Amino acid sequence: MGWRSLPGVLASLVGFLKWQDGGMPALDEIWNSIGPLWAAVNESEWAESGPAPSVDGGEATVFAARTADVEQPPQLPEGGDVVGAPLGPYDAVEVTLFGRAAARGRIAFGDSVAVVGHFDFEKGTDPDVLGPALVSALAEEAFLEGAEVIYTVVEASQAPSYLGTGWTEAGRLTRS
Repeated sequence: MGWRSLPGVLASLVGFLKWQDGGMPALDEIWNSIGPLWAAVNESEWAESGPAPSVDGGEATVFAARTADVEQPPQLPEGGDVVGAPLGPYDAVEVTLFGRAAARGRIAFGDSVAVVGHFDFEKGTDPDVLGPALVSALAEEAFLEGAEVIYTVVEASQAPSYLGTGWTEAGRLTRS
């Protein structure tokens, strides 16, 4: 249930071991490992030497969180549920309210890492309420697939509040 990335396997492992020793791995090491996963989550092509896929110009920030640091289980509002489905190169996860989709996210898996993104919240829902539940469900799925770290890329310098807590800036990407 998940897509495995062949490029960057060694970089992923070395990077995680460096992080375990107290330091975050260099962004180029991280990006070689997670770039193909980010492309899968966003249904775009991966070019190893290219800029971050699906970043619409300017600068983007890569954030990381250990799956063990994401609050579990997901704190769902009344009538809330989590459903997931494998969709080829990524898995989709939805938070539903009374049986209707309210928030969506995607996850792609590598070796000891996963990338989450493509977040979508239905009109009239509160991302600050549903987002942490969605991220928690994605982190749980990542943990079950063997990922110890999850990454996401946002077009801002601070993690959006809907991601919840526990995220650390891993680096910045600039579109060239």
